[in-house]
Amino acid sequence: MTTMRQIVFRRLLVSRLAITALGMALTAVASIQSVEAKIITFDPAGSIRTEPMSINADGAITGWYEDSKDTFHSFVRAADGTITNFDVKGDKCGSGGTDASSINRGGVITGEYQDADCVDHGFVRAASGKITTFSVRRAISTGGASINDGSVVTGSYGDKNNFYHGFVRATDGTVTSFDPKGSIGTAPYGINKKGVIAGTYVDSGDVYHGFVRAKDGSITIFDPPGSEDTFADSINDSGAIVGEYVNEGAYYGFLRSADGHYTTIDPPGSTATFASSIDDDGVITGGWDNISGQHGFVRAANGTYTSFDPKGSTGTTPAAINGKGVITGSYDDTNGQQHGFLRTP
Repeated sequence: MTTMRQIVFRRLLVSRLAITALGMALTAVASIQSVEAKIITFDPAGSIRTEPMSINADGAITGWYEDSKDTFHSFVRAADGTITNFDVKGDKCGSGGTDASSINRGGVITGEYQDADCVDHGFVRAASGKITTFSVRRAISTGGASINDGSVVTGSYGDKNNFYHGFVRATDGTVTSFDPKGSIGTAPYGINKKGVIAGTYVDSGDVYHGFVRAKDGSITIFDPPGSEDTFADSINDSGAIVGEYVNEGAYYGFLRSADGHYTTIDPPGSTATFASSIDDDGVITGGWDNISGQHGFVRAANGTYTSFDPKGSTGTTPAAINGKGVITGSYDDTNGQQHGFLRTP
């Protein structure tokens, strides 16, 4: 039986093999450059591992961190650099902790936390710091994955049989459950201002597919041509989706336009590409691997690639980009410690 945690982390556990020729009608651009940009690193107080997850239009960042006691906490970093650590009251499951995943334009945050019985619940944290917790009815676990500018939340929940489903939570607290046809595990990852949701589901054959759910509830299943597994990570307000797919064991990024056209995202020289986030101008960020390790990239709307790494990085993992082209994510230093970074064009 596949759990939601397997769906979320499978991409990080599968071997990254060398790129092979696709031989399909997908677009790629054969140029990459390095451009001067301002990159700063940061860590919440007490962190031994920092994982930024989301950045809003004003440059505020949220995510989670691990302390020296292996306990997880959340943080929000304001545009001026001030970092506020926070935990949901009732978070008492040993190292389980509070994990923030998404922040909207108004500074409202969603994520999940574990109670004293180590059961996952969702939360919404207002910009004022007030936290509202929620759970899907009859669920054995609930987690918020993404919040849009209208404070509508999407995420996933587990039922008593340990199958995972998607949900959308309206601002009045009303929760609607959904699954693509044939899903045994549904993982929404992004919701745009129109309420359109993108994510990934796994079928009974252990094959992963992308989906997009319209505001009216209709769901479209998709896979780039040649895909053996598809993982959708981010959707912008125009309905463009990015993520990655597997072909002959190799990982490629993809861009799916709102009209269903596919473009391969694959910096020249890459042995594996992961497209993690797209802004409303069509600028994409993510990670790419070569013989020297994993690096960050920015792909402009015209197809030009720029590679980047924070100073001292031995592995760079961009997580999110805002409308000003500001990127956040994490990197590993030479001692193996993970830090947050902020890259400004």
